[in-house]
Amino acid sequence: MDFMLYIKFFLGLLAIINPVGLLPVFVSLTSHQTEIERQHTNRVANFAVVVILLVTMFAGQHILSMFSISLSAFRIAGGSLICIIAMSMLQGKISEVKRNQEEDRESSGMESVAVVPLALPLMALGCH
Repeated sequence: MDFMLYIKFFLGLLAIINPVGLLPVFVSLTSHQTEIERQHTNRVANFAVVVILLVTMFAGQHILSMFSISLSAFRIAGGSLICIIAMSMLQGKISEVKRNQEEDRESSGMESVAVVPLALPLMALGCH
């Protein structure tokens, strides 16, 4: 394959993952952690993204066919989801997720935010 193809693929992947845009999210989710804990969270999140993307690359079609989902239907659903998220961002709506006090206390004492929500929804799903 051509070297420029790899460069284009890498730049596209970099634009989709958007590490600069994820920086404020990372800082806010790890604000209670020490520097060593932040580095550990960073390593775990990056490792999880690599594993998720490799599994998707090698077994994604098999997983979709196991659930009888065509690639076209998956693309349409993903595009619709991205469109809905973009429209809510354009309108400036804040998330309407409701939590009770017990869930708030539980989420504030979470050990790690590396895999969920950093790796899976924010970095890895942004690639699809």
